[in-house]
Amino acid sequence: MKKLTKEEVEKLVVRKGKSTPVRTGVMHLQPGEFLLIEKSDWNQQNGPGQMLSRLAKKTGMEFKLQTVDSGNGGWIVERLK
Repeated sequence: MKKLTKEEVEKLVVRKGKSTPVRTGVMHLQPGEFLLIEKSDWNQQNGPGQMLSRLAKKTGMEFKLQTVDSGNGGWIVERLK
């Protein structure tokens, strides 16, 4: 165990409930920031588009999703609003 300062706690990304690490990462994006989701990070059959649609509807955030075709593939998520 380790004691933390208030500044250290504010820098941590905290997961809510049973949320996946990808969803947690998306929820902590600020407008104008990007997140690369590699295929190894995503274990669902379909891409993250449906998750982003549900988050947008529930939270009012807006996202742009692009598919990466080079390397191992994956997705780029941009938070618009």
